[in-house]
Amino acid sequence: MYNLKILLVVFFVFNFSVNAQEIENNQNQPKTFVGKGLKEIDNVAKEAFDKVKDFIKNLFRYKNKKRHEKKINKHKQPDNYIYTNPIVTADRDTFFDFDIQKNRKPEIELRIMYPRISPGKGYFSFQIGDYNYKRYVSNITKDDIKSIRLISPNGDSCQVKKFRILPKRDVKRHFSFVLDHSGSMGNVRADMLQQGVYNAINYNNDIDVSNNSVYTIHKFDGEGNINHLITSKNLSQLYSSLVPPNGLNGYGKSTAIKDALFQAVNVISADTESEMKMIVLFTDGYSNTDEVKIPLSDVIRKAINNNINIVVVGFGSQYDENYLNAIAYYAGGNRYKVWHENEFSQLFENILADVNLSYEIEFSPCMFGDEIQIEMMADILEGNNLTSSTFFATPADQGSSIAVDILFDPGSDEIDEEKFAVELEQIVQYLNFKKELKILIEGHTDKTGSKKLNLKVSKERAESLKKVLTRMGIDESRIETKGLAWDFPAYPYLDHPEINELNRRIEIKIL
Repeated sequence: MYNLKILLVVFFVFNFSVNAQEIENNQNQPKTFVGKGLKEIDNVAKEAFDKVKDFIKNLFRYKNKKRHEKKINKHKQPDNYIYTNPIVTADRDTFFDFDIQKNRKPEIELRIMYPRISPGKGYFSFQIGDYNYKRYVSNITKDDIKSIRLISPNGDSCQVKKFRILPKRDVKRHFSFVLDHSGSMGNVRADMLQQGVYNAINYNNDIDVSNNSVYTIHKFDGEGNINHLITSKNLSQLYSSLVPPNGLNGYGKSTAIKDALFQAVNVISADTESEMKMIVLFTDGYSNTDEVKIPLSDVIRKAINNNINIVVVGFGSQYDENYLNAIAYYAGGNRYKVWHENEFSQLFENILADVNLSYEIEFSPCMFGDEIQIEMMADILEGNNLTSSTFFATPADQGSSIAVDILFDPGSDEIDEEKFAVELEQIVQYLNFKKELKILIEGHTDKTGSKKLNLKVSKERAESLKKVLTRMGIDESRIETKGLAWDFPAYPYLDHPEINELNRRIEIKIL
């Protein structure tokens, strides 16, 4: 009997993802992670693994050996599921002018994703539309954005007042595909997965006329079998690594999602040139044979610190939706779900197209922190306020800047302490919390007046803030000041060649 149980355990390790139909996928409403710290992802990972352990216990009670036969699961999609179609854009006036399928009413949704930070600015993307019908609103303007807030873990928040929607531009991007080749995929699906990824790369290559995109391919199953196949922007080399497809050759065992992400994050972290770095994780099962000992939160933290976003794709019905959604939320990625292998090519094309079609926000962060929530509210359809959030980090590293939402009248260095009381209190609270920090206050101007005058005014603006902060209890030895006149504008001069009140500002830089 003991030997039989050992045999069953070995069988389970190699074939869990094939027999995952024994686990009930009764997750109902997916969890929300808004307002919860990064360590929450470890709780989600533990819950997922507990389901695996329960499966093992039940495995020893089964009497019908046919339940353990290795077979490829057929996934029965919901009756109202809409198959993956190409993304369509429409202006708000014609957005709802399309044929309804399977009695599924349109559900408009705001999603924000792909956050990243630079020493001076923060960035994120957003999209508004119906994600079931793959239909997006095309004519969104800054006026449609009602608010952007940064929220700390303890509930403190600040309003982002300086932001803009960036025009479409050439961006160096790195896409890393992390592809589950566990046994439950089967050879035919694995072939279609590999071909689908190549088709999407080829599609994106036609759009990327500047050849700015780099692609990485990983395959994985479990028990340490994680392989980095290629990193290249050469289409012929990528073709050779994926076509002709070779099914599950060299794979076909269990599933180790954390191990695969660990390798993928390490590989893409070495890229110091790409402005946007994205991992696309595809899986059809539970993570059950991870060998990396560090917690999942540490893997995601490394992704965050290296401006890497993780998009997740769940295939079929036998994966843990909360587990994947947690990865996407904390790593700032989008999330997708498909039910049939015939959707693979269009799915991956949509993932790459979504990056190009999304609106990109550039903003000046108004608080520092390793676990910040970005919340955005938009209103585009008759008072229908839409809200979305994502996880973000604005670490207080040397050279990092924090925007102080204090603006000045032309030629003035006076700070209205009553008007800007909230902003001043936030700075003082942060400096009291991080007592080891020393800061440089930079004063800035627009182009009104002479350069000599603006150098003087910008220095005086910085000194004004220093005086206020010292009066509020901050040691003046921690504060340096500098005037930069109009040499470093934060925002472009669009309506007037010399006047932009957003550039009459101060910034705080970490020393």
